[in-house]
Amino acid sequence: MVWDVCSWRDMGLLIRLETTLTGDRYLSILSNHLHSFMSIVHSDGLGQFQQDNATPQASRVATKWIQEHSSDFRHFHWPPKSPQMNIIEDIRDALLHAVEKRSPPPRTPIDFLTALQDS
Repeated sequence: MVWDVCSWRDMGLLIRLETTLTGDRYLSILSNHLHSFMSIVHSDGLGQFQQDNATPQASRVATKWIQEHSSDFRHFHWPPKSPQMNIIEDIRDALLHAVEKRSPPPRTPIDFLTALQDS
């Protein structure tokens, strides 16, 4: 599994997740990757962070971190059971299509991550 942050201005680094995503692991991603991306790409403070309501994203530690950093960027609140409004599935589909067209195809998880990053 990979995690990424993107915006209309730029694309962040893909983060390879080797184990199940927990609230604590998600907190690490937020503090180590999201915060720096938002402060660089949206230094004007107008960046808006959107996530779905997956369990790690709705965890107490992640929710607390987002609240503590509310002055750095805005958080788009995603109501439970709301229609899908996240562009990540479109990006994922485009990336997978690009990787499928590679020759030779990726054979290892590292090859796959490299192919995703290149695409």
